[in-house]
Amino acid sequence: MKLRTKILLLLLIISLIPMLSISYLLTQKNYEDVKEKTEIGLLNLVESKAEYYDEELKTIRLDLETTANFIEWNWGKGKYYNLSYIWISPNGTGYEKFVEDMKNFEYVMQAFEVAIQENDKINLAFLGLENGVNFISNPKLVEKLQKEIKYFDHRERIWYKLAKEKNGTVWSPLYIDVNTGELVTTVSTPIHINKKFIGVLGFDILLETIKHDILDIKFAGAGYPLLVDNKGFIFVHPEYTAGGKKWNESFKEKNIFNLTGLCKIGNEIINGSTGFEIIKLPEGKCYAVYSPINEINGSLVFILPEKVVLQSIGEMKEKMLFAALIIAVAIIIISIIFSTHIVRPLEKLQRATREIAKGNLSYRVNVEGKDEVADLAKDFNKMADELAISRRALKESEEKYRGIFEKSTDVIYISTEDGRLIDINEAGEKLFGYTKEELLNMNVGNLYADKNDRIRFQEAIKGKGYVKDYEVKLKRKDGKVIDCLLSSTMIKKGDKIYYQGIIRDITPMKEAKKQVEMYNSLLRHDISNRNQISIGCLELLKETNLNEEQKKLVEKAYEHLLQSQQLLQKLSIINKVERVERKKVDVDEMLFRSIEKYEEMAKEKGIKINYEKKAKDTCVIADDLLENVFSNILENAIVHSGCNNINIKLDERNDEMVIEIKDDGRGIPKEIRDKIFEWGIKGKESKGSGLGLHLVKRIIESYGGKITLKEAEKGATFEIRLQKC
Repeated sequence: MKLRTKILLLLLIISLIPMLSISYLLTQKNYEDVKEKTEIGLLNLVESKAEYYDEELKTIRLDLETTANFIEWNWGKGKYYNLSYIWISPNGTGYEKFVEDMKNFEYVMQAFEVAIQENDKINLAFLGLENGVNFISNPKLVEKLQKEIKYFDHRERIWYKLAKEKNGTVWSPLYIDVNTGELVTTVSTPIHINKKFIGVLGFDILLETIKHDILDIKFAGAGYPLLVDNKGFIFVHPEYTAGGKKWNESFKEKNIFNLTGLCKIGNEIINGSTGFEIIKLPEGKCYAVYSPINEINGSLVFILPEKVVLQSIGEMKEKMLFAALIIAVAIIIISIIFSTHIVRPLEKLQRATREIAKGNLSYRVNVEGKDEVADLAKDFNKMADELAISRRALKESEEKYRGIFEKSTDVIYISTEDGRLIDINEAGEKLFGYTKEELLNMNVGNLYADKNDRIRFQEAIKGKGYVKDYEVKLKRKDGKVIDCLLSSTMIKKGDKIYYQGIIRDITPMKEAKKQVEMYNSLLRHDISNRNQISIGCLELLKETNLNEEQKKLVEKAYEHLLQSQQLLQKLSIINKVERVERKKVDVDEMLFRSIEKYEEMAKEKGIKINYEKKAKDTCVIADDLLENVFSNILENAIVHSGCNNINIKLDERNDEMVIEIKDDGRGIPKEIRDKIFEWGIKGKESKGSGLGLHLVKRIIESYGGKITLKEAEKGATFEIRLQKC
């Protein structure tokens, strides 16, 4: 062997061993770095996707709740209906019983059309009422129910039961859709009218829509997502299908605690954690990357085979080791180039995720190539585009409702429980005379003329959850006190309480009402004075020498003037009823005075008045007009009934005082019994105005009481119920 060859061999041996060692160490280090950065990028991708899905699902929920508010606001205003969009549960019969409810079709369908047009992920919108009426956005489904299904009760469906039970917006588990026969989930929310539950509004989202239009996450064209709730049930799984099941058959979701491998991350899912774990599944080792989605109280889990992540890294390692066996220098150069080629795009991707997290949705990753890292960069850019679109849509929606908020002529506000204003519209600035900045730095309590009204308002809204047309006196910046009607709802978010409401200034209306009352009083007084003068003149005329015909004419005019005076007295009572101030009164004393007043008149007609008192404590909630009630009924019985006896009984039942006034006369004619308390209703022989019993009813009802004409074999029996003190 030549020396040159030996030296060459020696140099090769001396250089090859350290070069191979260095190449191996560099390759191993690059392998670990690339793996770590890939895992971080994958985790950031899933976390960003989870935030995006949360926004998508929240948008659907907000659309639902906005639709519900629109329907509640316009409930009872509809004027027509279309039976092609209405199903009466459970068997599609009895439409004629629900005509008034079905008229709400006009505004319900408007709300459906807006929701479905603005969000193409909604497959079906429907409003099921507690009484069985069901408004459905697709008439083909109504036709299918009538011709094929024939028995369908929405009140038995899981989406209806959950929303009613929890009294809030819910996402239902998967079930078989009666409309498509496919798996579907429903986001539903209860509808309340005047605080009374009347039904549930729901939007259907097909499982296929969630899979393909929402959960479109991929890594290098591989992997699949799962949606898991906070109890471990898998809400969305690529293997889920209806499997030929009928709409009325149950569908059982998988639970990660019952699945080999996935159970390893079960507790992390329930706790709402973010992270990843390498788990063993039937298809081999996989990355399970998870991040919470708060809207559904669950998490996004992305399953990706480990070999997909390691494939490119492993190929790189093999190439570098193979090249190192050929020439050490090439191994070093190739390893550095290869390392740079792999790591730099991942660093760009990591930098981009930080920018997106800061809110810079215009940031994009520029990575060239067709490998997995380039695919990951493309997916990241697509996600950023979708987030930007979603944010624009949310901003447009906010601007639309902000326009309604600001243009309202009524004051609309949102405040905290302790009185700090969060927002108020321009009408609030005009009403109170403060700038918006001044109002937002004030406590709501300072706007009350009487701060005790604020305390009473909070007690009222705490008891019911809302107040409607709550009358208060508020104070402007210039010190002027104004009368207002306050309608507000209490909203709970976590452990915080907010008030959202509307304030309407009724000061001009109240002043106008006072003017009307004043003119009314002056007019009655003027007419009464003129009547008195006329009555006096007629009384003098009656004392003169008149023939019979003249006497009849004078007497007739005299009677009409007396009736006119009585009518003015009743109009005065109507005014008093409108501003009645309830207080504690002794009903026994009121009855005694009325009996004493009419006892002489009764004796003249041969009528006996009997009074039986069974109640011990005779205090009731009423006012001084109560004596007019008893007097009116007694006078009617004495003058019109032709009775011999009037029996009055005072008794107490639970928290009510019951007064029964009964006569044994001819009774009230059948043709007017049901209308006896209506305005202007009177007997054929009566010369009165027909206002008496109508006023009696209004007075009793102003006390929160009730008066009824009871069935009797003979005579008339009136029963009055009043609240005890």
